Amino acid sequence: MKLALAHPEHAQTVADFYSRLHGADFPHPELLSADTTARLIRDEEVAVIMASDNGTAVGCGLAWPRTWNQSLEIGALSVVDHPQRTDIAKALFEALRRLGLKRYGIAFFRAPNESAFRRGREIGASCWGFRPTPGSKSINDAEMIMGFFEEGETAMRVPPPKNAITSTAFAQRLIEDMMSDETDLPYPKNFPVGAPRGTGTVVISGRIWPTYHSRGNYITLENSAGPYPVEIINEFVEKVRSKGVTDIRLALPVNQEEAFTKLIDLGFTPTAYLPGWFLRGPHRFDCVQMAAGTPRIPRHGETFIERAVAKVVSDLTP
Repeated sequence: MKLALAHPEHAQTVADFYSRLHGADFPHPELLSADTTARLIRDEEVAVIMASDNGTAVGCGLAWPRTWNQSLEIGALSVVDHPQRTDIAKALFEALRRLGLKRYGIAFFRAPNESAFRRGREIGASCWGFRPTPGSKSINDAEMIMGFFEEGETAMRVPPPKNAITSTAFAQRLIEDMMSDETDLPYPKNFPVGAPRGTGTVVISGRIWPTYHSRGNYITLENSAGPYPVEIINEFVEKVRSKGVTDIRLALPVNQEEAFTKLIDLGFTPTAYLPGWFLRGPHRFDCVQMAAGTPRIPRHGETFIERAVAKVVSDLTP
């Protein structure tokens, strides 16, 4: 078996493989087109590792690069019916993990159940939190975020300040596992932070919300505006809720202790601690992910996801 990173010239092979294995049921139909696949690979919007046996494609591992913060989300592993199917899937995952760490320094995936969570822990992944499923009324549909972080030569992680966020039990477990050189470099003053490709809208007093991403039934806030970001966030949340959107998400650099506390008071829930998540120049800064409108989280969960989510929220709340 041979593994290879797909380039634009391999797009037809990738599209044919997904068409043959999944057909119209493939959840990423854009990859069924060779032209679209070539463009996505060329623009670094997708990464595909191909596995071949005697010149025939037997598997593809899919991942989503996030160029704005230089990270890689590992996605679906597709393998044909093969005597070594499990080994091929493991090899694809490991190749994507290595690609993410070598190229970006951050690789992560979402674990939808206990077995995926435990497999991740066995190969060295740390639990960074959870991702509520957009539009779901049940916290059982959430997925655990499992990540790998490796200090890079071109993007060094700045140690976070000691405050209410970084002193939580959840943050401490992650911070203790990561060695960083001491530095006096200050953390960002602006918040929230995210992919700079959103749209804007008037919010309060004529000020403009520069960037947010609307993905159907949930919104991710990417940047603040004006001297009172929390007030603008509050006004923005009220505005979109009046239009039926209840799921609002954002990420704060972990130095924003006051904003973190105020947002909890406004109904936001801390969902993840993301090491090195925000990239600014040659430096990385830890962030905390928050969400408003998450499904109810039982205090005493019956399922693995309920218990895991409840522990994340409990251990990440001061």
